[in-house]
Amino acid sequence: MSEKKHKDLRVRKTKKAIRSAFEDMVCEMDYNEISIKELTARAMINRKTFYLHYQDLDELLAELQDEYVNVFIKQNVSYKSLDDIKNLIRLFFESASKQSKFQERLICSGSYQNFFNQVNKRIMDYRRDTNRGAFGMDELSENFVFAYYGANSALLYRQWVADGKKIPLEEAIQLATKLICNGMSAFVKN
Repeated sequence: MSEKKHKDLRVRKTKKAIRSAFEDMVCEMDYNEISIKELTARAMINRKTFYLHYQDLDELLAELQDEYVNVFIKQNVSYKSLDDIKNLIRLFFESASKQSKFQERLICSGSYQNFFNQVNKRIMDYRRDTNRGAFGMDELSENFVFAYYGANSALLYRQWVADGKKIPLEEAIQLATKLICNGMSAFVKN
């Protein structure tokens, strides 16, 4: 094995160990309780090794945000009809309901609210930019509609999780669809 491939393998293994330790810690504690000292101990690396890969915990979290955002923006979606909106709600709930405990905590836990807000903003900014004109309104008015959709779909999902997912997924999707689509029906074609 060449030296470069061996080094690449070491880098991947180290980043995987850092990521795994971080994921475990996110599932166990709030973000402000996570320390690089404990993270590196769990990853079985020294602090200098961590700093070779990340400037700080925020940079590690930002890398995760990028990955999460990319999952949703890769999907080609439309906002031109209520059927499109219904499909988006279903897509969001079904995708989010399959997340790991780690991902769910990042999206639903209060201590990770900033993570969620940034992810939601980036996704909705992308959706707004790629679907500009979908509602046949001026740009500022459309911004309101996109903000309404983004905030409410996520809020309803987070409430479902907070309630322990006691309502079956299909019923949660139907409730969210009715609530969101009734609010958007004045702006979206049937």
